[in-house]
Parts: sequence; structure tokens; C-alpha cells
Amino acid sequence: MKKKILIILTFVFLCNACDKQYKVIDGTTKETFNKSIKSISSKLTILQRDKMQEAIKLIYKFKTEGQDENNRWEQLYKLLDGKNTEQIFDIAEDIAKKNKIPWSSTSMNSVDPSVFDKDIKPLTVAEQKLKQIEEATRINIRFTPIDKDAAVNDGFYLYPELVDDTGLAVSYKDLPLNLSISFINNGVIVYMIQREINSSEIGNPTLKKGIKILYSMFENKKLTTSNIDVEAKINVANKYLYGKLSGIPIDLNKTRDALSPIENEINKQVALDNVKKFIQLIGSKQFSQAYSLTQNPKWSSLENFSSTSNGFGTIAETNLLNAESEEIIKDQLTVIAQYQIKDLNGKIKTLTQNFILKKIKDNWLITNTETKEIKEDTWK
Repeated sequence: MKKKILIILTFVFLCNACDKQYKVIDGTTKETFNKSIKSISSKLTILQRDKMQEAIKLIYKFKTEGQDENNRWEQLYKLLDGKNTEQIFDIAEDIAKKNKIPWSSTSMNSVDPSVFDKDIKPLTVAEQKLKQIEEATRINIRFTPIDKDAAVNDGFYLYPELVDDTGLAVSYKDLPLNLSISFINNGVIVYMIQREINSSEIGNPTLKKGIKILYSMFENKKLTTSNIDVEAKINVANKYLYGKLSGIPIDLNKTRDALSPIENEINKQVALDNVKKFIQLIGSKQFSQAYSLTQNPKWSSLENFSSTSNGFGTIAETNLLNAESEEIIKDQLTVIAQYQIKDLNGKIKTLTQNFILKKIKDNWLITNTETKEIKEDTWK
């Protein structure tokens, strides 16, 4: 394939006579692409022609994908369509920099031939998903109050959005990202949480899928002013993204008193253990024991709870992936769990759910669930 690429490019650059003069690449068809390359190269010095040929070879190798050579050329036509000489050189130099290749459009040194001898390894599924955010450089954070009426409003929604250098939103989906959020009051961190986000939809306020933050998450003794600053961080595959939003107003009257550290940790651990146990009991079909950990009006009876038509009896197996508890808010605690279910037909789904628990007779019981995401998956 390397020889074929070289033959095609050599043919393109040796022919300088063209009927039409082009200033930029025309990637509409193979014919217009070749004609525009010939036209542009006719105005270049001998060194620049060589550099243009090397630049296109670099772009072909590192910016197109797949085993079908014709399809990769089609990708190249679209990628370079409308680009002038300087823009092509800029793309190639960026490739050389990222891949640590000693090359520039002005250097007398040619690309080491071994660069083109190396096989291009196909991207893993995880690497393909990460390519969705390769242009992202920072996090843009927005917020909206939970309720427009200040008298009844009890918090706000955060909308973390990945953006590129120009501030344009970067779209992605099915890409789990671990988002760390710090809440700062008067220069001091007063609260921290982590959330897994996997779609750019969470950063769009119009879709109302943001992260819910209640005033009662914050201890009133830690706050000295009635506003909060937010810092968000994502660290994935050697990419570090950061964002900050200052001056979110909060109602100090709706913040909470602090529990003792020991009491707080014990309660959180009991609630977390109960959710983990619940998921495991469902998977092993021990429905009576699982039901004893709940007090949810929707599960009105054990028979309804374990029904094989519309209850947990439709589940053949469960697999807990992750679970973490939030802080206690007004005698209520939320555990965020991600787990897999395999139904009686062998179909596998991954669920992300909020389990809402309340302390009833010295035990934390599941009183409600909120399903945040369901997706088809393979067993992990």
C-alpha cells in the first residue's frame, strides 16, 4: 500500500500543467483533488513540493482510518477540502508534534521512511470513544436554579460542558468520564463530590439532565458568605480538563447542621452496604431478604416485588460495578450505583440508578429509586 500511495502522490506532483488554477484543495472528487494539488504545487518551490508530498502522506497515515484504501482516500479528500498550503502544513506539523516525528514544513530533513513502514494498529473500542473528545481543552460550567421561585427553590443544577479552544461544545456519548467537583466558599473547599458522566447531553441546560445540587448538602458552619464557587476536573487518558464557575448564590437558611464525623460515616457505610446487598440478593433470587431492605410504596408486596412479569423476578443475574454514597440530607441519603442485569432471556443491560434511603428504626431502607441511564451492554 505504501508504494501505491507514493506512486499516486508522485504522479500528482510531477504534473504542473493544469487547465484551472486553484488556490485551495478541491476535495469534491478524486479528479478535482488531483487537479487542485497539481495546480497548487506548480506555484511552490522544489523544497515546498517535497514538503507538501510528505505532509499529505503524514495526514493520510495519521488522520484516516480503516483497511479499505479507497475509503481512506475519500476521507483525505474531505479532510483537505478547502485547505490551502499553509493549512496543510499546519495539520502535518501538528501530527508530527503529537507523534514525536522530527519533521517541519521548513526543515531540509525529510520524514524518516520508517514512519510509513510501521503498521497502523487498529484503535480499540475505548480509544475510538476517546477520539470523541480529542478536541476538548476545558470544561465550561453553567447553572440554573431548581425552581424559579426563590421562596421554594432548594438548590441548583450544574451543567458541565466540554469545549474546544474556540469555546465550541464537543459532542460525545457512551464515554464514561469521572468528574470531580469542588465547592468553594470564601477560598475554602467546603464540599467535594464525584460523578460519572458519559454524554454531552449533561452539559445542555435545555435537556435538563444536569447534576442536582441541594443547599442542604452544605454545612452552615463552614459557610461565611451566601455564594459558592465551583471547580470541576476530568482526568482521562493523559488528558486533563478543568473548569470554574464563580458566584453561585445559595440560601444559607436551607443549609444543614453538621453531624459528628463518626456518626456520619457509620450512617453512610450502612446505607451503602444495604444497597450493595440489595443488588446481590436480587441477582441470587433471594427476594424476601432483598424486600426486607426496602420500604418503597411502589413495591407494595413481596409478590409484586418478585413478579416474573414486571418485577425483579424477571432478572436472572446481577453484577455490581460501582456504588458510592452521598452526604446525608434531611435524614435522607442517596447511593449512586451502577450495575448490570441479565434477564431470563440472557439480554444484558447496564443501569445507573440513584437509590434513595431513609433511616427507619435504626436501619437505612430503600424508599425509592431513580434510574438515570439504561444501556445495552456485554457482561463485565
